[in-house]
Amino acid sequence: MADDSRNSNLVRIAVGAGIIAAGAVALAVFVPKRRWQQAAVPFRAALQLPIAAAVAAWATGLWDDMTAPTPPAFDDMRPFDEF
Repeated sequence: MADDSRNSNLVRIAVGAGIIAAGAVALAVFVPKRRWQQAAVPFRAALQLPIAAAVAAWATGLWDDMTAPTPPAFDDMRPFDEF
């Protein structure tokens, strides 16, 4: 039963990734380069603001905190066999 669910989830992930990839390729092919450049102007202007550096530093710190190595957690509720 668990294998069926796992295979189903993998198929869903593969189908979802394929749809996203097809959408990205369609955007890259059908949207002209000048439109991408026009759409990027506000983002480039926002990157010049000091708040952008602050947000990037905060996100980097958050990423470091979340990916820091942690000791293993032994919180399984199995009964002890030592006694």
